[in-house]
Amino acid sequence: MLVGFRTTQALYVAAKLGIADHLVSGPLDSNELARRVRVHPRALFRVMRALAALGVFTQDSSGRFGLTAIGELLRTDSHESLRYSAIAIGEEQYRAAGELFHTVRTGETAFNHLYGKGHFEYLAEHPEASKIFNAYMSEGLRRYGNRMESYDFKDRHFVVDVGGGRGDLIASVLRANPALEGILYDLPQGVAEAADYLESQGVANRCQIMTGSAFDSIPAGGDAYVMSRVLHDWPDEKAAVLLSNCRKAIAKGGTLLIRENVLPEDDTPSMGKQLDLTMLYMLGGAERTEAEWRNLLQASGFSLTRILKTKSPFDIIEAAPSEL
Repeated sequence: MLVGFRTTQALYVAAKLGIADHLVSGPLDSNELARRVRVHPRALFRVMRALAALGVFTQDSSGRFGLTAIGELLRTDSHESLRYSAIAIGEEQYRAAGELFHTVRTGETAFNHLYGKGHFEYLAEHPEASKIFNAYMSEGLRRYGNRMESYDFKDRHFVVDVGGGRGDLIASVLRANPALEGILYDLPQGVAEAADYLESQGVANRCQIMTGSAFDSIPAGGDAYVMSRVLHDWPDEKAAVLLSNCRKAIAKGGTLLIRENVLPEDDTPSMGKQLDLTMLYMLGGAERTEAEWRNLLQASGFSLTRILKTKSPFDIIEAAPSEL
């Protein structure tokens, strides 16, 4: 546990340099790799050697490095790629985690303390970081599965994906439900790649792209609203604003679907409890238990109707608008 930071940074270096992409055609020695990615040969060798010892790469007797099944996950073109996850975690997240003590001591979000602004403000000002973050989110959705696409959308006609980024989730939902139409709604930097992506998925003709802040308003009229890993970014008072705006927008008899962690109340191991620390130092948000979700929804004009457990770390919380 104590030295996990070394592995995080070694994986980050390999991902940032695109090492796995250079090894697709076969093993290379560190001198050739260093020449291709323009870094210090001996320093790269030592990082590669450490990662080979962890099973990320192979190392033969002549000092050449190759890909393992784990290393394949750092390839940009792998369907299971975690390359951008490694970069995103190794950059802003890693630095903010180093200031966790500051957050615990003061309550101030570590990212804000380091950068002088919130994470989403930072992304708006740094297009490359925003592109990496969007790819990171897409990798997570692809790796852990959408599960929303298997939800029964019968009697639903129009779905609004709030904070849906480039559109991975809504595209999969629309593909699985050919009669559905929808809106992808996010900040401008969130949907920067959405038009091309939706076109590539064959759903552009059924999905409008709208930009704006969900803290101001949410597009009205949908009979199904989806929020995937959005509410955990915010503390209760701000999450309640998002939910209240959704309550104003949703059609009578509509359904709200929230894709998030539902934390166990006891000491049961849970990936969500670790992710909760990320929310603490990166965004000031939180993962929540069933009781906390129920209370948050009730305070915002919704009733929790059921929780659909999935095999992924993220469950589907179904809610219905309460009578006003």
